[in-house]
Amino acid sequence: MKIKEFENTLLSIKIPSNIKFEQKAQLSEPINKIVEDLMPSRLYHFRQCSERNFAAFYDEQVWVSRGTDMNDDFDACLYYDDKKIVDWLDSFYDTKNNLKILDYIKTAKNVPKEMQQLFPNAEIFFDAIQQLTLEDIKKVSLGFKEYVKANLPESLKMITAQIQGGVKFACFSQNVKSAMMWGHYASDGTGFALGYDFRNGNLNECSACPKLGQECFYPILCHIYPVIYENKRYDATDYAIYMFQYKLLVDTFNRYGVAVAQQWIDQIVPCPDIQMLSKIAIHKSLEWKPEKEWGLFYTNTNPQSVNEAHSFMRKKPVAVYLGRKISAINEKILKDIAKEKGIECYKMDINSNSQSYILRAVRQKI
Repeated sequence: MKIKEFENTLLSIKIPSNIKFEQKAQLSEPINKIVEDLMPSRLYHFRQCSERNFAAFYDEQVWVSRGTDMNDDFDACLYYDDKKIVDWLDSFYDTKNNLKILDYIKTAKNVPKEMQQLFPNAEIFFDAIQQLTLEDIKKVSLGFKEYVKANLPESLKMITAQIQGGVKFACFSQNVKSAMMWGHYASDGTGFALGYDFRNGNLNECSACPKLGQECFYPILCHIYPVIYENKRYDATDYAIYMFQYKLLVDTFNRYGVAVAQQWIDQIVPCPDIQMLSKIAIHKSLEWKPEKEWGLFYTNTNPQSVNEAHSFMRKKPVAVYLGRKISAINEKILKDIAKEKGIECYKMDINSNSQSYILRAVRQKI
C-alpha cells in the first residue's frame, strides 16, 4: 500500500523550474517523507567479478549509466500521445485558424511588461506584428503550423533519444536472497553484491568531501525512488510538449540569427516539473516486478559530466555478499577488501532443509 501511496503522491506533485528553492523543497517534502518510510535498511547492487568492479568497490564508487545503456529497452524511454500534442498545437489558434498571440499583439496598445523584460528589442518585434495585415497574419499562422507539423515527428524522435541518453541512474534491489537476481546480474552466482544503507537521506559522500569548495565546485546531487511496476507505460505527453516548445523556441531564434540568453529561454518556457525525468525512469513493465528495484538518480552541474556515458558518486557499502559459486581467488579478493574497510561479509547458500527457493546469506569470518 505504501508504494501506491508513493506513486499517487509523486504523480500529484509538480515542481516547476521557475519557483524559488524554498518552494521546491516544500513541494518535495511529502515525497521525501514517503520515500524515507519505504526505505529498507539495505539495498543491494549486484556485480560481476572483474578488476573494474573490484576497483569500484575498493574506491567506494557507485557507477551510474544512461537509460540507453540499461538492459531494458524501455528504461527512461519517453511515451507521449500524438493526438494530445496535435490538440495542444491547435489550442494556439482561433476559430479563423490564426495564431491567437498575433491577434493579441495586433490589437494591444502597449508592449506587455513581461515581453519587455525578456526581449531588449521587444518594441521592434511588437511594431512589426502590428503592421501586418489580416491576410499577412493568416499567412504567417498557416506557415507556422505547417512548419511545426512537418518537423514534429523528427523533433519528438530526437527528444526521446535525448531524454533516454541524458538521465543517469543506478539500479538496486531490495532482495539479496533472490536466485533470479544472482543468476541475471552476478554471472550465475559467481559474482557478488554490495549492500548499502540509504536511510535518512544519506545518499552519497559528496557533502562530507574535503574537496568540495576547494578543488571541486560541482556537488553531486542524488535522489532515490522505488520503481513503480505497471502494465502500461507512463504518459509523459506534457513533458514531450515542454521539450518540443523548448526546442522549437531555440531553433526559431537560431534560424533568424537572434541571440538570446539561456535564462531568457528558461523564463519563456519553464520546465513544468523538474521531477519528470525521474517519473519516466521509475515506471517499468510488470515483467520486472520480481526484481524489487530502486533507482538512484544522479545529477551533476559540471558541464563535462553531461557528455560522459558513465559517471560515479562515492558511497561506502555496509556489507559485501559473495555468490554461492564464486571462485576461491575472487572470494579472497573481496574478503580482503571487506576486512580492510571493516564491513560485514556474507556468502550465499542453499538451505537444504527448506522447500523455499530463497537463498540464505551466511555471515563469514574475515
